[in-house]
Amino acid sequence: MAGRIVEKIHKDLEGLIPGFMVITEREIEELGEALRVGDMKTAARIGHNLKGSALNYGFLHLGNIGRRIESNAALKNVVKVHAELEILKDYVERVEVEFV
Repeated sequence: MAGRIVEKIHKDLEGLIPGFMVITEREIEELGEALRVGDMKTAARIGHNLKGSALNYGFLHLGNIGRRIESNAALKNVVKVHAELEILKDYVERVEVEFV
């Protein structure tokens, strides 16, 4: 995919965003491992955590990805969770934060 994804985040959170992105990268790795071993319970937990933390920071697109991961993992739909993992990886590569 091409282009950028802009997330508008409150300027008071600027110092927290680098750490948040590191945690998101770790969750991507953990989700990949959960998929490799077929652990949909862990995949659902990761989706839930992504959704909650992303929305708390104001990352609306990321929150929606987390929501879809959580719901598809709960349904044990490995194919859709894997597809969302790829969307998540693409998102992290293209996201640009604009502090407002």
